[in-house]
Amino acid sequence: MNILIIGNIIALLASLLMVYTGFIKKKKKILYVQTIQIGLMVVSNIVLGGFTGAINNALSCIRNILCYKDKLGLKAKMIISITSIVISLVFNNMGIIGLLPVVSTVIYIWLMNTKDVIKFKILIIFTSIIWLIYDISIKSYTSSFFDFANIVANIISIIQLLKKSKIH
Repeated sequence: MNILIIGNIIALLASLLMVYTGFIKKKKKILYVQTIQIGLMVVSNIVLGGFTGAINNALSCIRNILCYKDKLGLKAKMIISITSIVISLVFNNMGIIGLLPVVSTVIYIWLMNTKDVIKFKILIIFTSIIWLIYDISIKSYTSSFFDFANIVANIISIIQLLKKSKIH
């Protein structure tokens, strides 16, 4: 089977989980499901040759586990951010596009501790836009489609949460 097809099948499985997280309204559960999804994306990125994506997704799994356990402090954020930047610069094989996962990882790690689920979902939307561009570049077409779907799902979820807060 073609590598492009294999990478996209793995990305499809991960992407289905990503969209599912868009409809979850509890941060801890989002982090749990997202960690599984990101692990699958590591494999997909490696298969498709997106090494900086794989590196940053692997670091994102560690980040999510630490955040889930409320242990994502300043020191851990600094270590993961510096590791992301250094390793990505060493293994980047795609020029500026290859740096997009670093940008997403660093922005996400510094803002993900928000307790406000709406702000958290806005963060997911912003970083999903960055991944959308990257995924198109590595020909991860299923991921690209679902990056877009994830953006839409989170927008819908935000609207629902805002409507619910106006009712109560």
